[in-house]
Amino acid sequence: AINQQGVGIMKLANDEPTDLLFEPAKAVDNPLKIKSCDMVILAVKSFDTHAAINSVAHLVTSKSPVLSIQTGLGNLEIMAQVVARKNILCGFTYMAGAALGPGKVRLGGLGRTYLGEIDNKKTSRAKRLSRTLNDCGLETELITQIIERIWHKVLVYSAINPISGLLRIKNGRLLEKMEAISLAKRLIDEGLQVAEASGLNLSEFDLYDLFFETCKATSENVSSMLLDLLSDRKTEIDALNGAIIKLGKEYDIPVSTHLTIFELIKLGEKWGAGCQIPNS
Repeated sequence: AINQQGVGIMKLANDEPTDLLFEPAKAVDNPLKIKSCDMVILAVKSFDTHAAINSVAHLVTSKSPVLSIQTGLGNLEIMAQVVARKNILCGFTYMAGAALGPGKVRLGGLGRTYLGEIDNKKTSRAKRLSRTLNDCGLETELITQIIERIWHKVLVYSAINPISGLLRIKNGRLLEKMEAISLAKRLIDEGLQVAEASGLNLSEFDLYDLFFETCKATSENVSSMLLDLLSDRKTEIDALNGAIIKLGKEYDIPVSTHLTIFELIKLGEKWGAGCQIPNS
């Protein structure tokens, strides 16, 4: 579909499914068909990271590094098993979108993209990539302490995604009830304890403010986890709450709220969106 008509994009505040702006694009279903490139951007679900990096490993060099644009913990470690760690850049984005069909996407929200080197240096290749994305109209910022910043997003989205998924509500509605806010706060607090035990300093930003700001900025968005549950797809709960639980056990930090949320999402995955209440 992409090779036939390009990528169709539905702009913000547009609910007409036939009103799409198509941009030319080229797609392949086998990365081996690509012999060389300037940069590899890995933007897959966390559970597909290993398969994805394996498929493009021949393209990753010091002059053609791979940039991970993903939400979740553990992706860097998986990628480093396949390609040299020095050839990996990390990043994340607050842009949002949803697939409407083959080669068609609905823009769900504008947001800044952040990227950086693992060793926190502002290298020429990182500067060049940031400049290129900005020139394309994608607001991008090159930052240091990229791992800490990824943790900021993980802690906020480990609250937003599963709660919205379980309650079947848009992100903005999480701010309408004190019970939802209280639950999100407990998840953030537990995650922060785990981060600190891991030797990370996340004091640069107030995580509660970031939670509120994110919910407001994406108030009309259906979270990716809710979309996955409604579509009977596997969620990224393992790379969010699951990763926090794993580290909590390692550092002997109780994360009972994360564990409960994790188990509920797993039950939702197993039963599926089509589960019906029996008549008897």
